[in-house]
Order: sequence, then structure tokens, then C-alpha cells
Amino acid sequence: MSSLFLLIGVIWFTLLAISAFLVIFIAPIDIVIFNNRTDLYITSIVQATIAILIVLMLIAFLNYLKKLYIQKKLHIE
Repeated sequence: MSSLFLLIGVIWFTLLAISAFLVIFIAPIDIVIFNNRTDLYITSIVQATIAILIVLMLIAFLNYLKKLYIQKKLHIE
């Protein structure tokens, strides 16, 4: 049962870390990288693309964690 709580804790930590990354680093990308010199549409497209890629990586990581947990519980190699 403790490994289930550990899995849930890792999932929550990962979600919070990715959310913080998106808010802190991706939201102000127009100021940091483009110095407010680009069109808002281009900035939004870049932000959306980065966010979608990060969410896809999150899905892959969570799927990997799920497989590890199931293999450990069912003793599958």
C-alpha cells in the first residue's frame, strides 16, 4: 500500500512541478525571448506548442510510471 502512496505522491509532485514550470517560464516567454517585439499570435502559437509538447511528455512519463508500478505489483519483467 505504501508504494501506491509513493506513486500518487510522485504523480502529484510531477503535476505541480510542470504546472509551475508552465506558469513561471512559458507564460512570460514573449518578454524573455522575444523582448515584446513579436506579434501576439506568434507568441501564443509558440507557447501553445511548448505546452502541448510538455503535456505529451507528461503523459509518456505517467504511462511509464504506471507500467513500473504494475510490473512491481504483479512481478512481471
